[in-house]
Amino acid sequence: MASETGNLYGIRPPKKQPKDGSSSSSLAFTSSLSSILSSTTSSTSRTAGRPRPSKNKSDIFTSHNKNAKKRAAKDLEDDEFRGRTGRQDIGGVDDNVLHRSKRKMEEKAKIYARMKRGECEGKDGEDGLIDFDRKWAEREREGKQDDSSDEVESDDGQGEMVDYEDEYGRQRRGTRAEAERMERKKRNKIIGAEELDRMSARPAMPGKVIYGDTVQVMAFNPDEESAEKMEEIARKRDRSLTPPEAQHYEADKEIRSKGVGFYSFSKDEATRMKEMEALEKEREQTEKLRKEREEKKEKRKQEIEERRKLLGEKRAKKQADSFLEGLMADMESSKKDGE
Repeated sequence: MASETGNLYGIRPPKKQPKDGSSSSSLAFTSSLSSILSSTTSSTSRTAGRPRPSKNKSDIFTSHNKNAKKRAAKDLEDDEFRGRTGRQDIGGVDDNVLHRSKRKMEEKAKIYARMKRGECEGKDGEDGLIDFDRKWAEREREGKQDDSSDEVESDDGQGEMVDYEDEYGRQRRGTRAEAERMERKKRNKIIGAEELDRMSARPAMPGKVIYGDTVQVMAFNPDEESAEKMEEIARKRDRSLTPPEAQHYEADKEIRSKGVGFYSFSKDEATRMKEMEALEKEREQTEKLRKEREEKKEKRKQEIEERRKLLGEKRAKKQADSFLEGLMADMESSKKDGE
């Protein structure tokens, strides 16, 4: 078995035995292989077909954003250009944009000046975040002078001390400028309230409203116009003395269960009056009997109370007599023992 296979463990020998080549043949083989590989790459680059879709799904953690590499390269180019030139050309600004920005800044400067003078208030009467009075006092305390044209005030009595009333009705003492500022604040508050009432959808409060205890004198002493209207209404009133037709409850018109004490009166007025008189007599008789019964019950209660009192007195008298008899017996026995 071993002689047939040529191996002790039964492994068949390869059909073709490797041949030992010389170094020249191996060098020729490598050169031919490299030429074949270069020719295949050039041919594939010339005849590029439609790329096959990848079987592997893209992962959000490994895949880059679209055109991220291009943006990174652009940033690097901008950094290199900025490093070489040292400045960046921001380009020109449109005249309309420049004019609009200038107008906005002028409006803001005017609003700021009005805020410093106390003529501008926030929404719903709220004060601003900057206390210009405090800033002015601090500047005066430090001895600084403001050169801006908005804050220059001529010395025409503005620093004179006067008494004024603030927005809460309290008496204050301050400079004339503070008093004028408070007056402007009150005036602006009134104007704002009027604007709010005018723009509000709620109806206005009535002006002629009476509050508290008020005697309406005009009700007793009306003027001529009111007296004429009252006389006209009195003339239109029905002055007939005929009483209206009597209307009574009719049980036949209702389909419902009546109570045990329900009494159906007659529809005839005369019969109805007789029935009511009979019921009134029955009521008087019932009340009379009830009163007599209550009197008898009260009388019986008084008799029982009197008997209870008599029995109590007799019981007390009996207990006193028995106590005295026992006491006398004890005294006699003690005398006998002493003898």
